[in-house]
Amino acid sequence: MIRNISILLSVLVLGVFLIPAYAQSSIADHVVINEVDINPPGDDSASPKEWVELYNPTQNDMDIGGWKIASTTVLKQTLTIPAGTIIESGDFITYSYKTVWFTDTNEVVELRDNNGVVVDSTALMTDIQNDFTSWQRIYDGYDLDSADDWKFETSTAGSTNGKIPVSDEVEDVSVTISSSKSSYIFGETAVLTGRVSEEVFVQQLGDFKPEPITVTITGPQFVSEILLYPDLNLNFGTSLSLHPVLGINEGVYDVSVTYADASSSTSFSVGEEIIELETPEAGTFAIVTDKSQYLPGETLILSGITSEEIPFEGLKYELKDPTGIIIESGTLYPTDGKFAGEIFLTTVNPIFGTYVITAEYLGQISTSFTLVEDVKEDVTISLWTDKDLYAPGDIVTITGRLNNLWISSMDLEILQTKNTALGVNEFAGGDFAFKTLDVVRLEGDSSFKYTFQIPKGEERLGDYRVKVSKEVGTAIKSFSVVEDPAEDIVIREPISIKTDKSTYSFGDSITISGFVNELSQSTTSVPVVEVSIKDKDGNPLTIIGGTGQGRLGSTGSTVSYDFTAVPDLSGRYSITTELSHSVFDEDQYLVTAKYLDISNSITFSVIDELASTSLSLNKEVYGLGETVYLTGILPPLGEPSVSISITKPDGSVINSGASTENQQFSWEWITPIAEKQQTVKGSDDRSVTISNLGIYKIQVSNDSLSRDLFFKVSLDPANDTLEILPINVFTDKPIYKAGETLKVLGSVITREQGDEGLVVPERVHLTVISALKPTIPIHQASVYPDQGGNFQSLFELPITIFSEGQYKVKAVYLKKQIDYSFGVANEFTFGTDEPITLLVSSDKSQYNPGDIVLVTGKPNKLIYLEEFNVSVFKKTGQEITCGSFICGTHEGPVTTIRPSPSGSFSYQFAVPDSFDSLGKYEVTVESDFEIKKIFFDVVAPSPKEPLTQTIIEKVNSIPEREVSVNAMEKEVDGVSVGPRVLMGSLVASPRGEEPNVNLRVTSESGVCVIGPEENCLVKDSTRKPGEIYDIVQVDGTSMKVRYSGPDARVEKFSILPESSTEMLPDSTWNIEVVKDSQASRLYYKINYSVLE
Repeated sequence: MIRNISILLSVLVLGVFLIPAYAQSSIADHVVINEVDINPPGDDSASPKEWVELYNPTQNDMDIGGWKIASTTVLKQTLTIPAGTIIESGDFITYSYKTVWFTDTNEVVELRDNNGVVVDSTALMTDIQNDFTSWQRIYDGYDLDSADDWKFETSTAGSTNGKIPVSDEVEDVSVTISSSKSSYIFGETAVLTGRVSEEVFVQQLGDFKPEPITVTITGPQFVSEILLYPDLNLNFGTSLSLHPVLGINEGVYDVSVTYADASSSTSFSVGEEIIELETPEAGTFAIVTDKSQYLPGETLILSGITSEEIPFEGLKYELKDPTGIIIESGTLYPTDGKFAGEIFLTTVNPIFGTYVITAEYLGQISTSFTLVEDVKEDVTISLWTDKDLYAPGDIVTITGRLNNLWISSMDLEILQTKNTALGVNEFAGGDFAFKTLDVVRLEGDSSFKYTFQIPKGEERLGDYRVKVSKEVGTAIKSFSVVEDPAEDIVIREPISIKTDKSTYSFGDSITISGFVNELSQSTTSVPVVEVSIKDKDGNPLTIIGGTGQGRLGSTGSTVSYDFTAVPDLSGRYSITTELSHSVFDEDQYLVTAKYLDISNSITFSVIDELASTSLSLNKEVYGLGETVYLTGILPPLGEPSVSISITKPDGSVINSGASTENQQFSWEWITPIAEKQQTVKGSDDRSVTISNLGIYKIQVSNDSLSRDLFFKVSLDPANDTLEILPINVFTDKPIYKAGETLKVLGSVITREQGDEGLVVPERVHLTVISALKPTIPIHQASVYPDQGGNFQSLFELPITIFSEGQYKVKAVYLKKQIDYSFGVANEFTFGTDEPITLLVSSDKSQYNPGDIVLVTGKPNKLIYLEEFNVSVFKKTGQEITCGSFICGTHEGPVTTIRPSPSGSFSYQFAVPDSFDSLGKYEVTVESDFEIKKIFFDVVAPSPKEPLTQTIIEKVNSIPEREVSVNAMEKEVDGVSVGPRVLMGSLVASPRGEEPNVNLRVTSESGVCVIGPEENCLVKDSTRKPGEIYDIVQVDGTSMKVRYSGPDARVEKFSILPESSTEMLPDSTWNIEVVKDSQASRLYYKINYSVLE
């Protein structure tokens, strides 16, 4: 088929990821025993209490008449189900039988059909708790013939145990990720955000867990993997601090994310200054310098790229110094779309400041750099390392300079001064220290550079010292090798001090360590670090010395709590001591480390975890389906357990408990997995809507204590907060119209009351008053809060009582009071001499054919009216003007409307949906006391923007090695478009890797159209004298192929039909990047043209 088109470039990349739905084989295909309580509360021998719940998970109703439920141990009592019993699909039936139907240990219950065949059986069950817990399947009908099918939890007789998450169809799951910026400078924080299309769960040990999101960040000598989970809005995010001390180096960082079978990626760059050299679009070019700062005597490397080459023309550039004088100019000619040149920065009378390079080629562009003065330190030898912390296997770069002198070389020593892996304590080492002796050669400016790799292995953890020396002087620099440099940040103070924790319990050991930045040593003595522990006010602690206490003193002597530590060659020191109850109290303490005349201090706290009651939740606000973790420490009274109850927002209570061990306990509970709203009738016959969202109360109690904690369940836990007020009151909206009903809602923390004798609950007293003085009560009511502490009440707002203004609701409960303000709008006029008038308006002033016109109105005063007469007609300009004669009120059909109790009315008029309806309309409203007219216009709808002749879609910077591109005919806004041109480009990094990173483009049938292999139709550049395309046959179609060649800085291609009237066939193209581990970016475009 021949199709006329117009050409433009665009890109389409479509990725489809599939994840299978959960298999249905985990649900039984027969009636099952769904739940059993073999030891309910009370005496099982006194009355039939034990029960069995059956469940029908099939799609059909089942006749279970004559079936049997049998105990298989001891008495083996068997219940026969009455004939004709039908259990409907998805329904539950609960049966009880005789006393002592089951045994409490090693019981197995069977369900047999009327032929005696075992249809279902339970796992081996034991229940000696004599409470409301039961054995139940983890989900209704869940049956994998495993003991893991069952759980022992609070019973749910006759109702669901929970439904298995099931997806009926195979759905596409996708994930996206992006960086807040494409380039960062050191010290900033990279923010990564993304979104998944839906939440995925995986089955683990009979349970379903959310699938994690794995984010991997890789860069120069850096790898980090982060596990995340989507929030309730399916979004996720993380951040990365870009500090060199955290192992961040200059370069490009690739970020990939995987979720289920879906994946996505992005990237960003990090450097001293943001310098972006993007792949040029058509008709553009760019230039950049290799650094942002230079010293006199250095050589500047100028680079550039262009999207188009102008034959026989070069890039003309000028270099201006900070005074604006041109100090150098020249011409650079492109090679495969790139420019390169060098500029020497003279050392003769240099002018320091900002230099500007201006270039002309396809336009004009400029860049700048700074020439800085070579400032030398006031020491003989300067010595630096690129970082203070490294990991085993990292590359260490040592740089330095001999200031104000020049010699050919200096001696270098690298020594591992402490080995933290092999020592008998934290800083003692063995005989396997790392040591290197070498020579560094000085450059012409007396600078030097030396690199080496730290061997891998735990034995290389520790402190290192770099020493550079010669007769002219010596310089020393220290660094450390740790397992995770990102978690251990070095702060080089004159002397640093830290403790391994900030809070300790009695009996814990405290480790005090630090670093002396500049050691002072001699052959006769080594200064030590003096460490002292004092109370928070700076008073020394004292202890009574005893026999065998060594430096603490002899029997009966009193000494201060001081220690000494000998720093190692790198300056690191450490001491460890035990926090004894005989020396320390519950308080805050001050630790001071002193070395010669420098010192530093830090504080820590000591608490007695077992001396007082402590209850805590892991968070305050939870989402749906989240786990609430409660931990507690009880007084040392030997209580074996605690009772735990949860009061839900609807007032219902869930009872539970936990055992204690060494005065401590832990407990967990899962919040509801979905929002549930229910409308019930209260005691006053008013409907009340309750929800499982809101504030929950946990009460922990035993014989010696009773404590309450609160948490909140929210749809947006990340942005929600928990506020616990003794009493809270509010209205369902901030502003009411006079005549509406005021709805007052609130909650209170109810007073704990006993359950014996006459228990009278406290009421909440509500008063509605004016916000202006005098505040005379208008409405009053007293309401009882429900079990959850919630209350509400309704009040009428009569038009004649509630004038326009602000009002308050005052709520009082147990002598606690709170006010809440609301507004009332009242458009009626009372008590004035203003004449009565009619207020009429329409919702808009202009409409289109087919629209609905809404006319509303009312008198400005509250008066009784029988009716309103409304008419609407189109004005033609030929209406009769009667002058002083009465021609009649209405010129169109009249509709009579009864007013509302407040005197208002509304009327809807449908504009005919035709071109003839255009024009000006008049609305006439007649009342007993006045006739009002308003006008509106009917205009033609605005014309839609015509679809352009081309559709552009594109995707940039794709790091994957392979991607499929669908080039298919489609419809856009009702217009058919077809693919005309497939184009793309590839950028490799670092420079110089272009010959090793190439494109391979294959058709849907597998024909290699472009690629480095011999069987590919195009292998080299198609640019020849007078030609830029090669004509090839692809799947029976003659194609024009343009290719830059495999060695180009930006490797580009385009494929289109030879005929100017044809489209690309509907097909899928495969584009691959042939490379090893080099970084690269793909750019794709497809041109879709309108089919005529």
